[in-house]
Amino acid sequence: MNIKELVDFLDNNPPAFLATLGSCGNPRIRPIQSPLLFEGKIYFCTANTKNLFKHIKQHNGIEFCSCCKDGTFVRLRAKAIFEDNKRVKEAMFEKYPMLKDIYQSPENKTFEVFYLSELSARKQFLNGDFESLS
Repeated sequence: MNIKELVDFLDNNPPAFLATLGSCGNPRIRPIQSPLLFEGKIYFCTANTKNLFKHIKQHNGIEFCSCCKDGTFVRLRAKAIFEDNKRVKEAMFEKYPMLKDIYQSPENKTFEVFYLSELSARKQFLNGDFESLS
């Protein structure tokens, strides 16, 4: 499985679930639906007013899981790195027009994007077979 195939899987099986370490030390899991492949990196977006932003800033290790109807699932582990990148924000708005209703423009001061660094990914099938990111 390559990174394009991984993002295609995520695009075709929303929402996925992102786990962070909460401020209280317990895991926090939330649905997320904004994968963007940009220059070889997977990006997501959020607002800097949300707990997701705060949790990643405190501890950037995340896990992520998406499952399709046949039971095949993808699990990711990475470090989430926030990046103030206007081109990525614009590409996110292009891919997800609904963001305009939430943030009005990519220049909105609360709109944040982060990419997955040190990414490991595994797709697992119901029969126990799996593919890793190559």
